[in-house]
Amino acid sequence: MKRIYKEHTEWECYKNGMYSPSNYNEECIIGKCIELLSNCEWFFNTSLVVLNKWKISSDVNLSNTSQNRKSWIGQSACSFMFGATELTTRKAWSRLDKDTQDKANLIADKIIKVYESKNRELHQDMGRELLF
Repeated sequence: MKRIYKEHTEWECYKNGMYSPSNYNEECIIGKCIELLSNCEWFFNTSLVVLNKWKISSDVNLSNTSQNRKSWIGQSACSFMFGATELTTRKAWSRLDKDTQDKANLIADKIIKVYESKNRELHQDMGRELLF
């Protein structure tokens, strides 16, 4: 897969405040993030919506295989649903038990596979020389 680049100011997650320094009422948002990341069906469905609504952010972050794409899936889902910053989501993640983290990571893996299968045709010929 060829990596896709766009200015960060075009990213929907950036526009939504995902990289802001903090959240107002952070403890409340942490609780909501924990609920989302702990509910496999809700987390999966929210992540699918993110793929469809945040196309630029998804392309930039999921085409970059050298970064932690699973982390971005969780952070983007929490940002999309609650306006959580990535730092707030990391705080919520640290409060999950290992079993819940493993389940959330499996969901994120499924979302990455959905993204890759949807975009396989788009990416498969990128980087090849054209004859004509």
